[in-house]
Amino acid sequence: MTINRRTLLQQFSAGAGGMLLTPFLQKLDAQERGTYRTPRRVVFVMFGNGFPEFGSVPEGVSLAGRETRQIPLGQHELPFDIEPFRPYKERLAIVHGLRGGRVMPYHGGGFGALSGLFNGGGTERFTRVAGVSIDAAIARRLPGIFPILNLGIDPGAPSTQTHYCSSAWGPGRPIASQCRPELAYQSLFGSTGATRNDFASRRNLLDLMSGDIRRLEANLTGLEREQLGHHLAALESLSRREATLSQRFEAGTLTRSAPRLPSPFPVTWKDTVTAQFDIAASALAAGLTNVVTITSELCAIRGKYTGISEFVTHQLGHNDFDRELNMPGWRVLTLVRRHMAERTAALLQTLRNTPEDSGTMLDNTLVVFMSDSAETQHSAAGNWPFVLLGNLGGRIRTNQIVLYPMQERTIAGGVGGAGLSANPTINTLYNTLLHAVGDPRPHFNLIGADRENPTLAGPLRELLIA
Repeated sequence: MTINRRTLLQQFSAGAGGMLLTPFLQKLDAQERGTYRTPRRVVFVMFGNGFPEFGSVPEGVSLAGRETRQIPLGQHELPFDIEPFRPYKERLAIVHGLRGGRVMPYHGGGFGALSGLFNGGGTERFTRVAGVSIDAAIARRLPGIFPILNLGIDPGAPSTQTHYCSSAWGPGRPIASQCRPELAYQSLFGSTGATRNDFASRRNLLDLMSGDIRRLEANLTGLEREQLGHHLAALESLSRREATLSQRFEAGTLTRSAPRLPSPFPVTWKDTVTAQFDIAASALAAGLTNVVTITSELCAIRGKYTGISEFVTHQLGHNDFDRELNMPGWRVLTLVRRHMAERTAALLQTLRNTPEDSGTMLDNTLVVFMSDSAETQHSAAGNWPFVLLGNLGGRIRTNQIVLYPMQERTIAGGVGGAGLSANPTINTLYNTLLHAVGDPRPHFNLIGADRENPTLAGPLRELLIA
C-alpha cells in the first residue's frame, strides 16, 4: 500500500537527510493538501566598479532620446560583457535610464544600492543602514528554509568570513554576507554531526541518506521520482567539491588536526566567485532558499581581481593601464564583468536543467544583474543599468531593451549616457519586482516629496506584465 505524503514528511524529516529532503517533501505534502503553488525565486548579482553602458547596450542602439523606448532584442548581438547570456536572450531585459535618486553610489552604493535610500556621505555611505533592502523585502514574500542566502566575495581580504554591506531587514538591521564558500557550504549542507574528516563526512551525507531515499523513491510516481533525482543532483554537485578536499585531507595535503583549511580556499577572486555561484545554484536547486544575493567587492572598491588581474581594482576604475595584461583599466573590467556573467549563465543552466511542475526552475526565476555603483566607479547615479534574466513565471516582460529618456556622453571605452531628471529611479524598478512576486505597494522606500511623485511610484509598465 502506498504511504500518504504527510506520513512520508513526518518519517523522513527526522532522518539523516532531514533538512535537505524537507523542501522536496513539503512540496509533496502541499500538493496533497491542494495548497501547492509553484515557487518563485529572485537572485541579485552585484559587482563593483560600475556597469558602463557599452557593457550591456548592443552595438548600433543609440542611447539618446527624449521618449521612453522599448526595442526588441531581435537580431541584436549582445556585447562582450554579457555575451554569455545569449542562450537566454528571449528571457532578457536590458534597462537603461533609471536614476539612483537619493543614493550616492560613488565608489560603491553600500546599503543604498538595494534599498534606494540615502546612504550617507563619506565613509558613512558604506555602513549606513537606513531601511529594508529589496532582496530582504522579496524574501519576506517568498520564504524558504533559509529566508535569504547572502554570499560575498572580498577581493581586498580573501580571508574575510562575513561582512555587512548590501542587505538589511530594516533600519539598523543589516544582513551578513558569508564570504567564505566552505563556511557557506557548511551552514547549508554540512550539519552531519561529524568531527574529522569533515570534508569526507559531508561527502558521505548522501550515503547516509541512501536508505531513506530508496524508501522514498518506492512511494513516488515517475515524474516525482525524476524531480527527486534532480533535487539530489543539486546536492551532489557540491558533494563532488567536498570529495576533492577529502582526498587532499587524507593525503596529508591538509593539516590533519586543523578544523579548517590551513589557508582560505579558494584563494583568488576568480575562483571564489565560481565557488559562491556553485553554492547558490545548488541551494536554489535543492529548494533551501528562494532569494540569493551575491555581492562581489562588498559594495565598495577594494583589493585585486586575482585570477584575472594583479592590478588594484581602484586604479582599474580610474582606467590606469595594466602593463601585465597590456590593456587599459576599462578593458580589464570587461573581463571581470564577463566572468560574473559566465557564472550567472552557469547558474541559469542549472535551473534550466532542473524540472519543476510542467517546466523547469528557470521558468519561475528572475536574476537581477547590476553594479552596486551604477555605471562607473565615480557615479553620480544619472543612469543605473540593469540586466534582468527570467520572467518569474510570466510576470516580467523580456526580450527587449528599455531605454528611458537619456543624453549620450563620451566615456572611456565607448558611449555612456545620463537619464533625464524626470526619469524613474531604481526604487521604481524595485517596486516593480515586488508587484511581480505578489507584494504590490504604492512605492518602495520613497521618502519626503518623492512619495508624492507618481513617476517614482511604479510599477514600470514597460516591464511588468499585469
